[in-house]
Amino acid sequence: MSERGTLVRRMLAVLLAVTAIAAIITSFERSAPPPAPALTPTLVTPMWSARRIPQPVVDAVGAQHLAARLRVQTNGNQACFSVSDALGELASGSVDQPLAPASTLKLLTATAAIENLGPDFHFITSVQGSADPANGSVDRLYLLGSGDPLLATPERIALDQRDPDTAGLPSTPLAVLADRIAAAGIHTVPGGVVGVDAHFDRTRYVPDWTAAARASIGPVGALTVNDGFAGANGTGAPAANPAVNAAAELTRLLTARHISVGTPSSGDAPKGTVDIARIDSPSLSGILTEMLSASDNLSAEMLIRELGAHAGTPTTARGVGEVMAAMSKLGIDTTGAKFVDGSGLSHTDAVTCRTLIEVLGLTVRPQFAPVRDGLAIAAQRGTLATRFRSTPLAGNLRAKTGTLDGVSGLGGFVTSDRPLEFALLVNGTFGESTAFAIREAMATTIAGFPQTTNAATLVPAPNAPNRR
Repeated sequence: MSERGTLVRRMLAVLLAVTAIAAIITSFERSAPPPAPALTPTLVTPMWSARRIPQPVVDAVGAQHLAARLRVQTNGNQACFSVSDALGELASGSVDQPLAPASTLKLLTATAAIENLGPDFHFITSVQGSADPANGSVDRLYLLGSGDPLLATPERIALDQRDPDTAGLPSTPLAVLADRIAAAGIHTVPGGVVGVDAHFDRTRYVPDWTAAARASIGPVGALTVNDGFAGANGTGAPAANPAVNAAAELTRLLTARHISVGTPSSGDAPKGTVDIARIDSPSLSGILTEMLSASDNLSAEMLIRELGAHAGTPTTARGVGEVMAAMSKLGIDTTGAKFVDGSGLSHTDAVTCRTLIEVLGLTVRPQFAPVRDGLAIAAQRGTLATRFRSTPLAGNLRAKTGTLDGVSGLGGFVTSDRPLEFALLVNGTFGESTAFAIREAMATTIAGFPQTTNAATLVPAPNAPNRR
């Protein structure tokens, strides 16, 4: 929200406060009522009554209380927060202090992806043959990845639909690709399926990720299935070679369709191959819903690589540079920002609450509405699906969560007394359960704004007129 809107709010509050004082004084001046015909007595609030104090005066007091309570709830940790409504900033604290954002960084990744790739962008996974099939046989099939993070086996899709964090979120079914190969009339592939992940560079992890961070994400590559983990449902170890793992899963699905297939491998596709089948990912809007709701780290890192590839260099470093360039182009204040990935897994990442609140503010533009639409929803979807149940925030809070060891973040929108936009980051030496508790207490406080009595109850109600 603009500084001008905040200044106008403060000036209005001062003016209304003066008016309110005058109203209170006037309300005590009672003159004798003129003679009137006998009527049924009614309660009347005088025009200049303290009960007519405008709500903005109450809001000004509520904003002070809000800021004070949020400061207490940070528990003495390093923290920033910003809360705004349609008129401007209501409460803030250390908004320009760079802090580790954890997964709230995905808000920047998502926004840059829309700006650079467009909401209708799709990843394409294709299958090519070494030659046209002859009598249902083709020597080799080449499975070419382009970075689709949602490619998954039927077993993995079923598992995800049972998990509250991922239920209802989109995927790219590898089984559909197997069906299309079978529909092409192929019965025999003696040379097997060759996984090709040449679209990105083959650096699998960001160098400064900790061991704990690496355990929460599969190896990054242009061809991955089941988030890069082995096993039919992706619950095994990280795949040593994600392209071979993807080729092996496609081989398994082809075998189930009575197609004879040789040993899976990885490599590059030679010149002269012919198209056999393809499958498109969901649109970028769908990918962002999956990434933001479930806080999918691999999806974020694949998008970062694609941003780099789109700019000519398919590396994480180039993708990060493209995010920063997009923020600058969009007028986002990134003072103090520094990050090395797109997921927020690194503790060296840093952004300010000012940056986060400005990025959230972009979602009023139709172009960036998929960011807001893709956020987790309290008690309904994504990382908030099991949080805030049976509370006023259920269904009324949309936000991006962020959690690392010693990092708690939340940024999004809440509808209670009125629509509010907020961002908060807390850094310290706490664990995951404390991270959840801190941000949930702060979110509850924000939703309770203005946290003061309604203006009409600040003074007693008018007395009933005397009966004569």
